[in-house]
Amino acid sequence: MQETHLKDPRRRKRRQLRNIFLAAFFFVLGVIGLLLPIVPQVPFFVMSLLFLSLASRRVHRTVRRFLRRHPKIEAAFHAWRHRRRVKRHVKIRDRKAEGS
Repeated sequence: MQETHLKDPRRRKRRQLRNIFLAAFFFVLGVIGLLLPIVPQVPFFVMSLLFLSLASRRVHRTVRRFLRRHPKIEAAFHAWRHRRRVKRHVKIRDRKAEGS
């Protein structure tokens, strides 16, 4: 039954439009973050890029190439993707870099 859902062109098109909409939404939030110093912008731009990579094969290949060139970022991304968590020392380092 899963295979029929993956091959349904209407469902695939809806999923692609949803991902494009979410990418645009997070991009707008990132731009707002640039204008307002209280709102962080980097997480919104990263989310925008991730949703865009789900909608576009070209962007997906570019993100994959970037991750292969930067093994530390790739390891953190895969840890987050598979375990849905970020190591504590990475969180602390990022907070120090933000200045909070």
